[in-house]
Amino acid sequence: MRVSSLGPWLLSLLLLTTGPALADNTADEADIAFELGNDAYSHGNYTEALRSYFTSYRLVPNRNVLFNIARCFEALGKFNEAYRYYNDLLGEDLPTEDASEVTRSLERLRPKVALVRVTTNPRGADVFVDRTDLGSRGRSPQTLALTPGRHKVLVRKDGFRPTEATVTVTKGRETPVDLDLGLITGIVDITGTPEGAEVRDNPNGPLLGRLPAKLRLSPGQRVLHVRAPGHAPGQYVVDVPAEGTLQLVATLSAQTRPTGRVVVTANHDGATVRVDGRPAGFTPTVVTLPEGEHVLEVESRDVRPMRQKVTVIPDKEVKVHATLRYEPPPVRAASKTLLSVDEAPASTTVLTPEELRAFGWRTLAEALAGVRGFFLTDDRTYTYLGVRGFSPPGDLNTRILILWDGHAMNDVWAGQGYAAHDLSVDLEEVERIEVVRGPGSALYGTGAFFGVINVVPRESLGLDRHLEITGAVGAMGSTLVHATTSWEDPDRSVLFSLAGMKSRGADTTLLGNPGPIVTGLDGEKAGTGSVRARLGNLSLVAQLHGRTKDVPTAPYGTVVGAQGTRVQDVRGFAEAKYERVLSQRVALSLRGAADLSRYQGAFQYGGDANQTNTDSGAADWLTAEARLLVGLFDTNRLTFGVEGQHQLRVDQKSVGPSMESDLETRKRSLVSVYALDEWRLHPRLNLSLGFRVDKYSDLDSLPLTPRLAVIGRPYDKGLTKLVIGRAFRAPNVYELFYEDNLLTQRLAGRLEPETITTFEVEHSHDLTQELRVTLAGYHNRISRLITLTTESAPTPGCGPEGAPSQCLVYANSSGETLAWGAEAGLHWQPGRWLLVDLSYSYVTLSNASQDVVQAKPAHLASGRFLLPVGNGDMRIATQATYQSSRVDGLSGADSGEALLVGFGVSGDYGRLRYFAGVNNLLDSRYAFIVGEDASAGPVPQYGRTFNLQLTGSF
Repeated sequence: MRVSSLGPWLLSLLLLTTGPALADNTADEADIAFELGNDAYSHGNYTEALRSYFTSYRLVPNRNVLFNIARCFEALGKFNEAYRYYNDLLGEDLPTEDASEVTRSLERLRPKVALVRVTTNPRGADVFVDRTDLGSRGRSPQTLALTPGRHKVLVRKDGFRPTEATVTVTKGRETPVDLDLGLITGIVDITGTPEGAEVRDNPNGPLLGRLPAKLRLSPGQRVLHVRAPGHAPGQYVVDVPAEGTLQLVATLSAQTRPTGRVVVTANHDGATVRVDGRPAGFTPTVVTLPEGEHVLEVESRDVRPMRQKVTVIPDKEVKVHATLRYEPPPVRAASKTLLSVDEAPASTTVLTPEELRAFGWRTLAEALAGVRGFFLTDDRTYTYLGVRGFSPPGDLNTRILILWDGHAMNDVWAGQGYAAHDLSVDLEEVERIEVVRGPGSALYGTGAFFGVINVVPRESLGLDRHLEITGAVGAMGSTLVHATTSWEDPDRSVLFSLAGMKSRGADTTLLGNPGPIVTGLDGEKAGTGSVRARLGNLSLVAQLHGRTKDVPTAPYGTVVGAQGTRVQDVRGFAEAKYERVLSQRVALSLRGAADLSRYQGAFQYGGDANQTNTDSGAADWLTAEARLLVGLFDTNRLTFGVEGQHQLRVDQKSVGPSMESDLETRKRSLVSVYALDEWRLHPRLNLSLGFRVDKYSDLDSLPLTPRLAVIGRPYDKGLTKLVIGRAFRAPNVYELFYEDNLLTQRLAGRLEPETITTFEVEHSHDLTQELRVTLAGYHNRISRLITLTTESAPTPGCGPEGAPSQCLVYANSSGETLAWGAEAGLHWQPGRWLLVDLSYSYVTLSNASQDVVQAKPAHLASGRFLLPVGNGDMRIATQATYQSSRVDGLSGADSGEALLVGFGVSGDYGRLRYFAGVNNLLDSRYAFIVGEDASAGPVPQYGRTFNLQLTGSF
């Protein structure tokens, strides 16, 4: 068929005059694609014209482009496709002349195609041909052009049974297919009293039946209203099963009091309404209630529930509008009881499960990298958490207490707090992360120096899911597998999880510039197994984790590039906890646990196995705690606690080329008593006062650690927290008694506990209900800080043969180390998947050691952005963090300045959850000076990496 080259232009001009004008970049791009298609069409290049027309239509759908697509298919002799596009175009609201042109085109093609006319009862069903995975051909009624022969026509419509038919079509003829779709229903078998009571689906709706009755209803959740004269009406929320029967007993009580009506609306339609603890419908709704006072609850997904009292007046109507807004999960770590972030007696941040999934963080350290005041240091052996200017190299996170659902994970040998793959393989089991800044020894004792981090795992996968499998691949040859199975009912639950990961690490590690190059030797393997169970008030948890990490940085004077320098860590515990509410004002909590930790480090000082120094540490200990919560009156809550720990053994060994140092087993016991008194002095003023006393069997001192927090609302949109507290850290066995055959380090013998006193003020102002600005300032005074130092004078017998004879040794610093800091934050989160979080931190130190100053970035800035796409099933997340340089006090060299940007896309597709992300998107190149004992030179950090993850739930 020969077509005039002016045809598409003339029809396009005519149809374009009826559409809206688009004056944006997308419209411009669509116009260019359209013109390219016209040009190709005029030269008879119909395939190229199709490509351009399709591009234009994707950018700006337009019926004139659709017409040109049909003409191209017709010119190519693809009559089935041409007929389909002409037929789709005929469904548009066309002018009479254009509709006639399209109709003539269809009549012209009829002799060349085999047609099937599909009609259904009811209309609007999706029509498929031969296979459903090829996509829908449109909705009925629909005329389709098919290849002559036998075909299977399938129709689908929500709420109806799928139907199909086989049809034989012939060129030049139209074959009708008429299909009936059966309605899918369920039966609600409702019985009860009084007999004859009316059942409706809303108070003024049509009568569905009378008791007893078998109601055939469409599947899904709905509210049935049951009424009878002389009885109080009842509302019943039912979930009608598809093709099943639900038994429901409706019992109406005799009406003894007059009734009134409560009209409930909310800023979220479909929110669940409860009255006096019983379901009463979904907003908007009208509830008929007996006169008097009732408790009304309105809640919806993604937002904070509303709970208030309403007074019902006979024959009157009370209107209640619930303004629901998002609120972060409560926090337990600040006071050992669940409190909102605003009520917590400390500066607190909660990382929600939505953030954990959307940003794709694999480790606790990655999750904390964007939290206000936190920064990371990675020396390729461990990842260290810095907070408010402090992260001395080799600190092993001993001054941050890391909890796993309230159980302390810091070991008793070296006080190490695990933060990366040495804590767990990934964060798939984690429900939320609670970050509490400031001293926490008033509740937790030693180690809660700069802050407490509580990692809260989930208890189950949910009632409808029993198996979850995660697989991930990433940069540097990393692979990960995680499998979880669970079972749950209202009183019991069990969750079992296994996970493993492996990574070859960076191919090349550059130590210094210029400096030696180490190829490989950065591999890592980790595995985690855990089980959680709950039976009524009793809960059990057990976890075992192991990790092996190759060390490429030649620490402690080892040979650069030698195979075999590596560390291995194992950490496990089992805990039983019993919690029970004894009365309205008294609650009891009991827990007991057994813990273990194992460490082994191999360090190469020569070219063969005879030049290897092996360090090891092993500890086993028991802990028990009893806590009583007493509400003396409505505005006061008093917590008493007693905690004990007995270290069964703490062993450490150092085996060198020429000698073995098997240090004697150390044991330590301690008993602690703590109390926390929380007062609501005024609706705008709360007071929290706590203290703790710890008695160690091997320390002369008796640490007393108080904390005072004042939480006030000076005005409606303002929140001010003033915190004054004290914390301590007792020297651990490693710091007191470790020596490595006098190769590099000798034992300290005696150390005093280090202490910190903190003064902090934080003020938040709510610009709107979802937008908050926060300013904070703090001052820390640290005494007797324990750091690893180099003795100024030579030490006889210390150091390898031929090397300078100076030893490393742990010692208390003299004087006080002072810190002043300021922080600012902006947080906007109107829903679960929409987030903007900005923060800035500044700190300056005085009278601090070189190692402490060297590891401190003065400026930290971070931004986290989370954006839902469409209905929220897909999310885009971005995190950007800037850290200023860290200055080496001796050489004056700068290290660590970087702008780190991460980007991720995540979402849910049915029972599948996916994540694809990139860390260090800009591939920033930076390194940390971590000290000669930890590395032979500055340690470069990882460049751009990626991570792909897929999770299926069944």
